[in-house]
Amino acid sequence: MLLRKLFRAVFVFSFFTLCRADIVMDEECLNYTVYPVNYELNIYPYVYAERSYFDCDLTITIIANAPNVIVIDLDARDLEIEGGSIKVLDGNRDIVNGARPFEFDNFTSKLHIYLKEPLKVYSGSNKQFYHVKIMYRKYVKTDNTGVFLVKYYDEQNKGFKYLFATRLSPNKAKYFLPCFDNPRFEAVFKFKVYILKRLSDLQYTNTSLVIAEEQRRDNFKTEYVVVEYVPSPQVGLHQVGFHYSRFASLSGKAENTNDTFTVWAPIDELRDFNFIHNYGLKIINLIHEYAQSDRRLLQGSINVVAVPSVINGYEIGSFNLLTIGAHKIVSIDQFTSIKQTEAMMFDLAQQLSRIWLGNPAESERTRWKEEWFKEGMATYLAYYFLTQYNHGLPTEHNRPISSYGLQMKHKAMAIDWHRSTPALDTFNTSLAIEIPSRYRELVMMKTGAILWMLENWVQSSKFHQALVNYIKSRRGKYISLEDFTTNLDRKTIECLHQFFNGSTASRILGSWFRRRGYPVINVQVLRDRTPNAVLLKQRQFSFTHENRDDSDYLIPISYVIQHHQNCYNCYRPRFTIGAQTYTFSENLNDGWILLNRNASGYYRVNYDADTWRIIAKTLKENIGSIHEMNRAQIVNDVFALYVAGDLDFQLATEILDYLDLERSPVVWDSVISGFDLLTIEGAGCGMTKHVYWEWENFMMKKVSTIFQQLVQSKDSQVLTRLFRSAVVQLSCALGGDACAAHVRRLHVEHRRGRHALFPDCRLAYYFVLANETFSSTYSRKLNAIEQDDKTIADRKIRDKNRFMAKIPIGEPRPMPIVMSTTTIKPSEAVPEKLVPGSASATVYSVSVLFIIILINTFIR
Repeated sequence: MLLRKLFRAVFVFSFFTLCRADIVMDEECLNYTVYPVNYELNIYPYVYAERSYFDCDLTITIIANAPNVIVIDLDARDLEIEGGSIKVLDGNRDIVNGARPFEFDNFTSKLHIYLKEPLKVYSGSNKQFYHVKIMYRKYVKTDNTGVFLVKYYDEQNKGFKYLFATRLSPNKAKYFLPCFDNPRFEAVFKFKVYILKRLSDLQYTNTSLVIAEEQRRDNFKTEYVVVEYVPSPQVGLHQVGFHYSRFASLSGKAENTNDTFTVWAPIDELRDFNFIHNYGLKIINLIHEYAQSDRRLLQGSINVVAVPSVINGYEIGSFNLLTIGAHKIVSIDQFTSIKQTEAMMFDLAQQLSRIWLGNPAESERTRWKEEWFKEGMATYLAYYFLTQYNHGLPTEHNRPISSYGLQMKHKAMAIDWHRSTPALDTFNTSLAIEIPSRYRELVMMKTGAILWMLENWVQSSKFHQALVNYIKSRRGKYISLEDFTTNLDRKTIECLHQFFNGSTASRILGSWFRRRGYPVINVQVLRDRTPNAVLLKQRQFSFTHENRDDSDYLIPISYVIQHHQNCYNCYRPRFTIGAQTYTFSENLNDGWILLNRNASGYYRVNYDADTWRIIAKTLKENIGSIHEMNRAQIVNDVFALYVAGDLDFQLATEILDYLDLERSPVVWDSVISGFDLLTIEGAGCGMTKHVYWEWENFMMKKVSTIFQQLVQSKDSQVLTRLFRSAVVQLSCALGGDACAAHVRRLHVEHRRGRHALFPDCRLAYYFVLANETFSSTYSRKLNAIEQDDKTIADRKIRDKNRFMAKIPIGEPRPMPIVMSTTTIKPSEAVPEKLVPGSASATVYSVSVLFIIILINTFIR
């Protein structure tokens, strides 16, 4: 232990000297015997149509972290290593064991280098460095891992071209170079790329990008160009990147800083990336405006590379070489839908937010102890900047993220209910790239939703000012969740001990980050007394009959009542509830009470039946008296509570019966995400095919009016396009006749060359076309943008079919008994032969019942 502490102390000194770094990662868990300090790569790329590869002359500077090290273990996979090139130099002396220089274990992908003498331990008095030299060749193919070849058609040269690209996270760097493939090991990288100009059948390539700025470019006669880069910051292998192509670029600078934003793509397609380039610059400007600072995001340019391949999303750790599939950032009016535009805007805003929150290339490096918290913060900020950008339309300053906040919350809630779902705090020792993919959206959306809830608790202006001041104050230091919430307590609360009945923001947030799932609050209104008594009791929410124990989240409660809308500070919490039943008095005057004003609370609410019916009556008669955010939360909660078995079908549909009057895009988004919950397997509602069909029939009736209005509308504003896209998608997924007829009409026009499938509704059309015999629909090969939608549609159809195959067929629900109000004269009451209790009356009743059953069966 003493040796480890001594090593850590001197290691900090060495990185200050070698890497010019201002901060060094805590090495507590890095007790490996050998540690890399520097990688130097001399790369010679050869791009041929049939066989592409690169040669590399690699030097790794290492230090020993333990005594008696006589074997150096490197990770390497699918690399042709030149055995005679392997050396370990102590100064000019090679200490590789000549009798047994190395072994390669193909099963473990380990290269073992044997030494003839042990390495000397690095210490304050003995700054001993060793240099591992290796020459190797890497054949690059289209299906490779880590580094791969991409083939694309070059319109300008009328032929196919190729490029090299890397995606090294997580744990894929060993396919690119022999290394210590541990994402927690950080080192400096020095690149030098030799670009050959003249060679038979060789594709000359003029674009070489790595994770550092170009330092110099030397031309050696007409044979080759040497591109040398400055040493990179101290980075992990998952943050390393290399790109080699014949691309051109769009480049621009931010308004008030030297931040440079560059987009790379084939020169003939560059104009299609104008949107993402201009948008990126706008988001950088919004970040600087938000931060109230002209501090650069990083030293050097931010390069976005449009790779013509199926690559989804940016690598989390990337800071200046951001690779992504070209179809994910291209904007072509004929093909790119409004939802695809929304997705590309979110992805880039999130990545730029990550860079602002902390990256290896900033002048004072900021590190996050809990990277999952950084991911959630970047997600929240991405939606905030998207709101301020507002699709480029003029808007007031600091608009609330309301609709995006609901999206975050509902996405998280849809997966954050199962017993096996972990609490956010369990990810506290993981790097962002190590978070399992099945939990990545949970981490991003739940953390972002909780931050949105926090913003509404402490007031938006105070929250944002405290957040900005905190991030600025921690430049060059560590950021932790505990430190952030404690700082928030001091900066946003005038009197620390009078917030939420004595609870602080840090204490309340702790109850959400340390616990899995989320609660549902059951509201019982006792209306037999004046003033009315309102009882609140929370428990764990679950869609199944399991995991429904009492919970003890600290929940700040805000509410509004029907007959007192102009209440003081309605958006602020009035009190906090815990595990015990909380009772308070309120004179409702036979009206409703709605918890979770502004819908930002990360919980659901279930009211007693009488209160639900009063809410349903108000929605039907005076829809505008309930704010659209609360209506959105109501409809989503109703679907969720029905699926969980906490509301019956009759009450749920009674509340949702008003939807044919609903015109809010925010509410319909919540309806769609709520309807998707019906396909949760094993849910408490005991779903059957007949019940699901009944829900489909109900929803088709409710969506039909707004569907007709939207498909006939010529409005091309962004919000209308988003609304139309969502509603048409729902209608087609339900199998509505109107939607099917609409698609068939467009299909005919499309075949005649009069109409292209409108991209905003293309995903919905695929739902219909999948069940039709329009074989010629796909006679033309779909491009990557169209294929992206078709892949999503196919997955949704496949998931629904699998769900329908699993659930029982069930039986139709009994038809409701309708009491007749017609007055019958005694002489017309019952024929004499059908006296109750007689045989004739019995036969008559059975016959009528049989006919009714036959009619119902025929209708079904």
